Amino acid sequence: EPIFGSEDIMRQMPTEGRRFAAVDAMWRKVMKATNDEPAVLKVAEMEKLLEKFQEANKFLDLIQKGLNEYLETKRLAFPRFFFLSNDELLEI
Repeated sequence: EPIFGSEDIMRQMPTEGRRFAAVDAMWRKVMKATNDEPAVLKVAEMEKLLEKFQEANKFLDLIQKGLNEYLETKRLAFPRFFFLSNDELLEI
């Protein structure tokens, strides 16, 4: 289950949630186009594909930064969380 599929996380991190939704929508659109037209060269010619992926990568970096900051606040509130990895902490 994606991190941003949780209502609780979406309430606590709305900006990162919106960014993730935008990246996810772009990715799904490209994957649908790839599925519809399996010739990779035709898909690669999609308008501004490289720019879209570069922008998505920037958004993912910002999302990761925001997520790390969020988890750090949780660790500061509950010091025992310092012994958990990010993945383990997100499962709680």
